[in-house]
Amino acid sequence: MQLNMTARHLKLTPAIADYVQKKLQKAKRYFDHLIWAQVILDVVKNRHSAEIVIHATGRTFTAKEESIDLYAAIDLASDNIDEQLRRHKDRCRMRRGTPRGRRGEEAWAMPSGFAVPFTSDHRVSSMRVLRLSPGSLPEAIASM
Repeated sequence: MQLNMTARHLKLTPAIADYVQKKLQKAKRYFDHLIWAQVILDVVKNRHSAEIVIHATGRTFTAKEESIDLYAAIDLASDNIDEQLRRHKDRCRMRRGTPRGRRGEEAWAMPSGFAVPFTSDHRVSSMRVLRLSPGSLPEAIASM
């Protein structure tokens, strides 16, 4: 993964760069095919902001957080990106688990104990068709 860091109104020290790289290593455990990452660090008076943009195949993830401390802003943005990547991976895993042609088949499945009356199965010896008609409770008890 190609990493590009930009610092606005502050000097990018090796300690900050190493900290950002360490935080973005967690993103690799969710996807192996991350293409590039852009980190923009900004300081305006007492507001420190960190913006992380990660581009994976077919999707771009973005997180921007502000805090009083630069390291806290990096932590918050990194956690936000990790959550987005985790949710995306879970969604992909759930879609991959069910074949496209069989979606929703469970909703139309026959309830247990229900037999289709017109089967050509040779193991069925006899079949009885019940005609149900609306009635009151005493009529139902009498018919049983």
